[in-house]
Amino acid sequence: MPAVITSNKKNTSLVVHVASSNSGNIIVSGNSTTSNVNGTSVCVAVSDEVLTGAYITQAVWGCDGNGSIQILRGANLVAVYDSTGQHEYAGCGMPINIYPTANVVVNLLGSANSFITFELQKVGNFTSPYMQN
Repeated sequence: MPAVITSNKKNTSLVVHVASSNSGNIIVSGNSTTSNVNGTSVCVAVSDEVLTGAYITQAVWGCDGNGSIQILRGANLVAVYDSTGQHEYAGCGMPINIYPTANVVVNLLGSANSFITFELQKVGNFTSPYMQN
């Protein structure tokens, strides 16, 4: 599976890892019984969660050569990464919260040796200890 959830905390956040020249689709709205989990998509919801969206709060990435990484919310480009780096958006008070209900689409372009690991803050009808809507 191109996108792998490495940590998924109920009502709080999850960490997603995408590597190689693959792309990934992360389903952020709905619940674990209505969202498909297949070879190209992973579902954010666990157990009895019902999510209305997610914010990007942190990212760590690496690309070699002319590679780059695109993050889209639905069809809308929200971030582009190249080279290597790390950014904690929420720690700076600036989570990427544009189009929070759209699926997160990750495109790894131009390199067979790229990766991105990022954290999504869950949004739903629950109280998160980290961020308030």
